[in-house]
Order: sequence, then structure tokens, then C-alpha cells
Amino acid sequence: MPKMKYVDPLSATSLYIELYFNDVKISTATAFVLKYDEKYYLITNWHVVAGRDADTRECLDKKHCSIPNKLLVSFHKKGELGQWLEKEIQLLDEDGTPLWIEHPLSNLIDVIAIPIIETDEIDFFPIDFSLKDTDMAPLVAMPVSIIGYPLGLSIGGKWPIWKTGHIASDHDLDFVKDKPAFLIDATTRASMSGSPVVMRADSFQRLNGNYAIAAGVNTRFLGVYAGRISRDSEIGRVWKPFLISEIIEQKLIFNEETGRLAPTRNSNCPCGSQSKFKNCCGSVA
Repeated sequence: MPKMKYVDPLSATSLYIELYFNDVKISTATAFVLKYDEKYYLITNWHVVAGRDADTRECLDKKHCSIPNKLLVSFHKKGELGQWLEKEIQLLDEDGTPLWIEHPLSNLIDVIAIPIIETDEIDFFPIDFSLKDTDMAPLVAMPVSIIGYPLGLSIGGKWPIWKTGHIASDHDLDFVKDKPAFLIDATTRASMSGSPVVMRADSFQRLNGNYAIAAGVNTRFLGVYAGRISRDSEIGRVWKPFLISEIIEQKLIFNEETGRLAPTRNSNCPCGSQSKFKNCCGSVA
């Protein structure tokens, strides 16, 4: 009898994606599925779908400045784990308007969400969003895993590759003011943008400073990998998970987790809408 093959559940969350302008392939990248309020979303980076640098808005395709208008996703085939089915997703409508959901601060936050619907042809394996709240302190120099497709590579079909890095900046400090991302030191490669980043350990420090030894491996979801800060650097950015909530809810969230301080209700909303805070991100449903 053949030996049963074990696949880590998190390996099923990352998906291989190809970016196209019409029939011309531009690039490859990584995405993952997340379930939020009973709806499914494909999560990746703004620069991946926009084809532009999120900081400068310059074209990433230096030869033709091609901007993707669709992506091809290798989804898991329904009921056949280990088999994949390619599905096309349009990125722009007929008027060229993006069909993805971006953050209220637009490309200042290099993460987007694309609404997707499960069909009778494909299975979704969404990352457990509650893993962002695991009681594990992400300390500097601790190892992390980036689950994606370096240089477009995969194993055994379209299974992702786990690359290991280390937390390179204090997690609670933003890399740049008003940009909630921290840094990792990892030998990452092109096409890993959009990868989920996780921390795993069986012994760790809790958020209250106490140490724990678990019966098994604990996992904390740390965010979305968005590439290196420069071509010659091995320092990469990871955007924090709460930004996904702000993207889907389409408003800034002001609480202890986000660290955002709410302005007075009659002030202009910090999202840049030019509306009063009380009528925008500060509105009470």
C-alpha cells in the first residue's frame, strides 16, 4: 500500500498567478485565498496587479510598459488535491477601471483584494485569518516562512516553496511612517510578491512576556510579503494583516491593533477623502 503523503495545510493556501496583457505574459507572482465575513478574496500586492511600483508608480515592465489586464490563477481542482485548474480573472472593466479592491490610502498600501466565488470546479483553502491573533510575540531575529513561488518555481505541480527569513525590524514599529509594514531579512526572489508570511514555533514568548512550550507547533500569520526594498538588498517588506480588514471594509480602523489614533469627529478624515471623519471612516453604522 502506498505511503500517505502529508502536505502542510498552509501549502494549499498559496496560489501561483500569471499576469497578462491580453495574450502577452508579463510576469508571475503569488496570491492566497482569505475568507472574510463569509466571502472569499484573492490577496496579493497592488504592484502585482497594477504593473507599477507602489512607491513611484513607475512601470515595472521596463521594455514595453505593459500593464496587466487579466491574471491566470492555478486554483486547486475540486476534490482532487494535487491537481490544479487555471482560471482567468479580469483585472479591468471595459473602461479600464480596476476590478480589485484597494486600500482607502490607495497604492500607499501595497496590498489588494479581489472578490472570488467558489465554483463546482475548484476548491479554496483560505488561510485562517484568526492566526493573526495567535499569542506569539514576533521578536527581532526570529525565523519566518514566506510561502510562494520564487522565480516562478513550484514543486510537484503547483505547490509553493517555503523560504526562510528572519524578522529584521521591531514588529510594532512601521518601516515608514504611516505604512504599517515591518522588515524581514530573506533571500527572496522575483514572483514571491503576494506570499503569506508566517511564524511557527513550539516554544515562544507570549505577548505578555511569558514563555510557552506548546504540545505542537503554533502558527502566527504575520502579513503579506511585498518584495525587497531595493534590487540589491535582501531586506523585504511585510504588510500587516489588519490592512486586509481595512481593504475589505473600505475604511481605516482605529483600535489597539492598528495603532491608529482617531481624529476629532469634525476633522477631515485621514483617508484623504476630504470628507469629515464622522461621515467617513469614523461613521457609526
